[in-house]
Amino acid sequence: MLQRLITLSLIGCASISVTWAQGIILNNKELRADLNWLNQQGVINISTSTWPLSGDEVERALSQANISTPAQQKVINAVLNAIKADNNPVKVGLFVESAEKNIPQAFGDAQKAQYQANLELNAGSENWDGKLRVNAEKDLQIDNSEDVNVEGSYLAGKVWNQWLIAGQIPTWWGPSHDGSLIRGDASRPVYGLTVQRAVQNAFETKWLSWIGPWQYQAFAGQLKDYKAVPDAKLLGLRLTARPLPYLELGASRTIQWGGDGRSQSLSNLWEAIKGNDNFDDADLDKSNQLAGLDARLSLNHWFNIPVDVYGQFVGEDEAGLLPSRKLYLGGIDFSSSYKNMPYQLYAEWAETKTNGEVWGYSYYHRIYSDGYYQQGYPLGHAIGGDGEMYSVGGHIRFDPMNRLDGRVLYTKVNQSNLSINHAFPESDKIKALDITWSHYLKPDVPLKINGWISDSDLNGNDSGVSVGVEFPLDLKALGLH
Repeated sequence: MLQRLITLSLIGCASISVTWAQGIILNNKELRADLNWLNQQGVINISTSTWPLSGDEVERALSQANISTPAQQKVINAVLNAIKADNNPVKVGLFVESAEKNIPQAFGDAQKAQYQANLELNAGSENWDGKLRVNAEKDLQIDNSEDVNVEGSYLAGKVWNQWLIAGQIPTWWGPSHDGSLIRGDASRPVYGLTVQRAVQNAFETKWLSWIGPWQYQAFAGQLKDYKAVPDAKLLGLRLTARPLPYLELGASRTIQWGGDGRSQSLSNLWEAIKGNDNFDDADLDKSNQLAGLDARLSLNHWFNIPVDVYGQFVGEDEAGLLPSRKLYLGGIDFSSSYKNMPYQLYAEWAETKTNGEVWGYSYYHRIYSDGYYQQGYPLGHAIGGDGEMYSVGGHIRFDPMNRLDGRVLYTKVNQSNLSINHAFPESDKIKALDITWSHYLKPDVPLKINGWISDSDLNGNDSGVSVGVEFPLDLKALGLH
């Protein structure tokens, strides 16, 4: 990958020079948490509710960073190191887990098997970006009948501030920490095409400039191993805007459409997009749709405390051209530092029941009867339909080489006992403690040790540990460069 050198002139600190060549940034829990921390501290202003992120937008935000404390500088350095780690031309990764982890997956959890090894190649320039990631897996948690796959691979090109991305990459839509009601990353990534803006500048015209910085992400792909309607398509569109520096608004919509035996004409698709497909006659019912709104509000603007509140609601059906049969999510988070050790705390609640009731309706459809899942794992919130989850968590960075992340959760899953939810195939109540210690062998080489303890009404007590590491290969040392 050709590389561009940028210099960040930051208030209150010396200039920092970094090697930058990142076009597309895939789901990364630590990076998202650090960017959110910087947002709440008033150091940067960037949207982190739509993934993948554009590297151009992260570069813009960092170039305007306003640093005033050593803790803020520490988090800036962590962001730069995370991007450098993701940008290494050749990487090798190893992951091993002592037992299957039967708790809701967290944001950015790319491991879908008990044992995994991967080789990753990164290349590109200012206007294109590519990643080839070859994964070898054993003892699959999400069974796709393949021991080797290329999940996390993509090829992207930039034209007129638009990234066009083709590949199999994870998606996340929403402001929350532990789950998105409409597009999360608990399933394996969906093959498809994604289009989004590179830099999220506001409109220049005075008639639209009030919208503020804005982003869209459009997706079209095909679900894998969807037996109810083979070759079913997944379409989606998300829009976000920040009309005020302390307020972000988002609107999202997804459609399961087409597939074997279903009409795939443009007129049929247009009727589905218009929402003209709620019929008792299955032959006239064109698609399964979800749509909703979300928001994140910073209280720092009024109270001078680094606290945000956020919420999301999604409708499973349409009535009066608005989402109905709703699912809800809400949360609050706080970012500060203690003795120059940055930390963040959050509390979150999500409910995937239908209007608060267990109807067996959420993430289900009579035609697309494998539900809003791929290979049995939810395309929305990690708990799947007809569930409820409470979580409290956070992270602290002790020094540049050591970080601790953790969460405590209580969840009621699959209260309708729908077998299409392979993640949690029966009604259950689960309590869990989930902790990850990250030790950086080098600033861009994290060694992650994750441990968890859970108590399930169905399966009793469970615990386990996993270890993962990704490190760059020195091609010169290997005589390959």
